[in-house]
Amino acid sequence: MRDRKTVVLELINKPALAGVLAQELLQSGMESANHLAEVTKMDVLCVLKQLEQGVLSADEIESWARSLHGCVDVGYEFGDDGVVEEAMFWLANPALNWPIDSQLHQRIVALFERRTVKRK
Repeated sequence: MRDRKTVVLELINKPALAGVLAQELLQSGMESANHLAEVTKMDVLCVLKQLEQGVLSADEIESWARSLHGCVDVGYEFGDDGVVEEAMFWLANPALNWPIDSQLHQRIVALFERRTVKRK
């Protein structure tokens, strides 16, 4: 069995394998008491770029976001109430928010830009 941190990092970086990797995490047992990895703005933007390029489908991105959003082992850049966590919530719950498409991509970019402006 692989190290849990390795699987979490792979889950963040390989959204097309989200289902398999999430299952591997479930089978590995106990979640970590601490975050093993962090989802960043760049991670989210890279996944959305893959949607734009046709590499990933909206369903694959939703599966990826759901797998990460519900994982205690995963932290978020800017914390649990920051813009990355909010973007991941949007991606994990398109039925509650907006469909995963180019308009949502633009909303997330605008959300991240507002965060950048606030920090200056």
